[in-house]
Amino acid sequence: MRSVLVVEDDPFVRDIVKLWVRGAGYEPRHAETAEAALDELHREPAGVAICDINLPARDGVWLASRIREAFPTTAIVMATSVSDVDTAVASLRNDVVDYLLKPFTRPRLEEALGLARDWHAAAEAGQELHLALHDRLRSRRATVAAALSEAQETKEQALEGLMAILQLHDQDGRGHAVRVARLAIALADELGVDDEEMRLLRHGALLHDIGKIDMPASILAKPAPLTDQEWTVMRTHPQVGYDLLSRQPRFAAAAELVLCHHEAYDGSGYPRGLRGDEIPLAARILTVADAYDSMTQPHTQRPAMPPSLAVSEIERCSGRQFDPRCAEAFGDVLVHATQELTG
Repeated sequence: MRSVLVVEDDPFVRDIVKLWVRGAGYEPRHAETAEAALDELHREPAGVAICDINLPARDGVWLASRIREAFPTTAIVMATSVSDVDTAVASLRNDVVDYLLKPFTRPRLEEALGLARDWHAAAEAGQELHLALHDRLRSRRATVAAALSEAQETKEQALEGLMAILQLHDQDGRGHAVRVARLAIALADELGVDDEEMRLLRHGALLHDIGKIDMPASILAKPAPLTDQEWTVMRTHPQVGYDLLSRQPRFAAAAELVLCHHEAYDGSGYPRGLRGDEIPLAARILTVADAYDSMTQPHTQRPAMPPSLAVSEIERCSGRQFDPRCAEAFGDVLVHATQELTG
């Protein structure tokens, strides 16, 4: 892979990127529009296409989808100053290898080119991506998620951005997060939690699984029970989520809830083995809501459990996995919800 197509309509940016591409040992070519880029690729395919999103006429998202259809072995790197998460997520659906937020540095571009080179080599050879490359791609996606979130103007936009990227990686990621947040807020209200703690709980509940963007898709969608090694990987997602959120001032307070949502009341949980009141109350509430929704929704490994059996399971595990006060109040929350629905 020596040829890199730079698709950029700003001549100043285009010339700098081409200079850096050449300095990294590759042969740069360029196009100013999406249509011209496709013509150039049909004339001579490239190993990598670096595509700006904001192009005249057809945008970079359209171009990425056409490249993926016509040139399946060309690695795509998106480069843009856009902070619109929907646009970014749309581009990532096209098996984009990396996403550069302008202004980016020369080392950052070289990192993206190295990842793209290895992706292209595997595609050219008709090989499945090896585990090390999968790990690098997942790590980049987590970093991109953080960068896109930080680029948003408001906290709610940042929250939506993170959830959109989680949904891209985990099919029911958003739905599960929203359901858990509603249950957790209802349980917190039943327990008399104050408004400030309630806001913190909402953010923690919506983002509790954000660390799964760094989990292999083969584990998240596996139709059979996970092996011990796979469970070891899966159990890292609270720490991954904490690491991602704690670096963002907007969500640093909620990061602790994300880290603790798989702790158990008797100390048998993970990742720190906290017990009882060592676990924040909001995290103990979140654990119950998360467990209930997980049990009552269908999974690749098992069918959905009836709500009554899920409640019985929570009561059975009271004092072990769950805070007894939360477990007891949760049954009342569901009774009240059922009464409201039936009028």
